[in-house]
Amino acid sequence: MRLACMSQDSLRSRDRAGEAALRAIALFLALALPALAAVDGKVVNKTNGQPAAGVTIRLTSVGAGGMKPIGRTETAADGSFKFDMATDGMLLLQANWQGVQYTQNLPPMMPKSGIEVIVYDVKAKLDAAKQTQHIVFLEGNGQNLITTEMIIYTNDSLISWFDAKKGTARFFLPAGVKFEEVKAHVTGPGGMPFERDLMPLGEKGVYAVDYPVKPGESRFEISYTAPKPAEFAGRILEPGVLSRLVVAPGMDASGDALQLVGKEPQTGATIYDLKKPVFQVKVNGTGTFRAAQSAPQAQPGQMGQAAATQTEDDGPQVESIAPAGYDRNFWKVLVLCFAILALGFAAMFLKGGVGSGRKA
Repeated sequence: MRLACMSQDSLRSRDRAGEAALRAIALFLALALPALAAVDGKVVNKTNGQPAAGVTIRLTSVGAGGMKPIGRTETAADGSFKFDMATDGMLLLQANWQGVQYTQNLPPMMPKSGIEVIVYDVKAKLDAAKQTQHIVFLEGNGQNLITTEMIIYTNDSLISWFDAKKGTARFFLPAGVKFEEVKAHVTGPGGMPFERDLMPLGEKGVYAVDYPVKPGESRFEISYTAPKPAEFAGRILEPGVLSRLVVAPGMDASGDALQLVGKEPQTGATIYDLKKPVFQVKVNGTGTFRAAQSAPQAQPGQMGQAAATQTEDDGPQVESIAPAGYDRNFWKVLVLCFAILALGFAAMFLKGGVGSGRKA
């Protein structure tokens, strides 16, 4: 009789433990699943160190089908924001403050709660935003001379420089360049390259790019085909800036504005200092930066890192391709697997408890 009572007590004890385990699993799922459906955080104005109220926030989904808007809101008085709709996969969080947009990537495996978005006040004129380098890259096949001009700006302040009327970085396009074939790309601090339009400034051949120079380093690249395959005439608009000409391996250049610096060790490209703001050079041979590359850093923009101490790398990257639906369902699958394992554990626990009761 005493043995039977002990067996029943043991069984009830294990039943209670099993029920507690199941309640813990249910609580976990109740807490975990809503977290998948919320994106929240706060916008901070680093110029004054205060929360930014009234900032427009947009949430966008990025997938194989392109970019899909999810929602739009504005920050509260304390700078906070929240999106309650279901969200998964790769997301972009975009904050617009004083006409300038700040973008933050939200990868699938990163937390979506408590995000801090940084914005800055904007000025149309800012001495702290300075052009530090202007590099001209040339490559050719004997018929076309492909040109990429790269201007690097540094902004050591806590203010963004943006003049919507006059633009920011200024370029000179040589006579004969087909304007409709010109491509302009801008890479902001820690960001991805964006294609932008050129703005004519009234002076012949002079254009600007309407993109803000945020605190940190920004890179502007203009690509076009020069009108002559063996000659290039250029102009550096910013006085006193470090200016260089870089020609692809297999090519060389000559002209009274050039001073040889040397060869870039990884690609074999030849580097020249430009001693005059207005220059004309003759180009011999053929070559391409891409043909010489053994790694992504040999693209003109990356090759210029060694030539001009540029450190940001936004060129071709090795991309890991996950199975279809992986990004979209990763967290759901993870939670489901955890739930299945936990339920299985609870079932085994209960089964073990019953067995023990019978043996007792």
